[in-house]
Amino acid sequence: MKTIDFNLTFGSNSVRPKYRQIVAAVLNLIDNGILKKGDRIPSLNYMCKKYDLSQDTVLSAYNDLKSKGIIVSQVGKGYFISKTRSDVQHNVLLLFDMLTAYKENLYEAIKSVLISGSSEQIFFHNNNLKMFQTILEDSIGQYSEYVIMPMDHPSAFDAIQKLPPHKVFILDQGREKYKKLFPYVCQDFERDIYRILKENETLVKKYQRMVLVIPHQKSHFKNIAKGFKDFCKQYLISSEVISNLRLFKINPADGFVVVDDRDLEILVRWCHEHKMKAGIDIGIISYNETPLKGIVDSGITTISTDFSQMGKNMAEMILNNQRLKIDNPFYLINRQSF
Repeated sequence: MKTIDFNLTFGSNSVRPKYRQIVAAVLNLIDNGILKKGDRIPSLNYMCKKYDLSQDTVLSAYNDLKSKGIIVSQVGKGYFISKTRSDVQHNVLLLFDMLTAYKENLYEAIKSVLISGSSEQIFFHNNNLKMFQTILEDSIGQYSEYVIMPMDHPSAFDAIQKLPPHKVFILDQGREKYKKLFPYVCQDFERDIYRILKENETLVKKYQRMVLVIPHQKSHFKNIAKGFKDFCKQYLISSEVISNLRLFKINPADGFVVVDDRDLEILVRWCHEHKMKAGIDIGIISYNETPLKGIVDSGITTISTDFSQMGKNMAEMILNNQRLKIDNPFYLINRQSF
């Protein structure tokens, strides 16, 4: 059986690792019809000798291709093309900010819809710019769609701009910045908090002061703060926006909206230590619904986007080859704490 060579030329100034260049070359040969299902590709030893590569570099490339289902290895025979792009309608890159319980729900919802005739790979940038840039740079040309939770940084914007624009989808955050450029399924953070508080004005007015506890006012946090302030100003409610709850004097009859679960823990502990009751002495609303919040301290009131619906909306948009702009549903689950 004939082995098809890759005829690689490695750019000395390329920022892409050599193993990624090998992967990209194989995918390009498949896309151009040169490599077909069943074709044999060069062995590890051949690649190392011809292109002066380490075995680890070539093995990393081949393992990457194997994980995508593109090639298979047969003992004593070599490596063969097992799947072409035409066999997989959608090969999706998912770039999330970080892994949390509710992001798991989002990921599982995407997978459940993409289950037939598609594949996906998930990465996390953890709000690290270098990691964000590297993941996107290494992924260029390897995926049919790029689903991205962006960072609030000019250089992050530049990294996204390097991708094929018709393949980019924005998820969860970045609605305001990217809405004119790319399709999205996102939260409208400013409008959502304003609408929820307005719809529950009677509950809010149980408290003498409303306090938003937010780590900082960058990106979507700034939009949350604006919506919160606008509501309190319009309805003549005393309010504060703080970043450090540990340094803040908590008073009875304060109502809190917390974004970070560590601040939720502080408030629950404060209630226990001061023999106070959430929902009576102070109010607590926590961002992002999780199963645990339904049972903690007789139940924590939450405001949350529907992450499962977000994942389904995004996956269906991809499968239907649509380019929509969807504001994801946002709701309040009222429990004992508010």
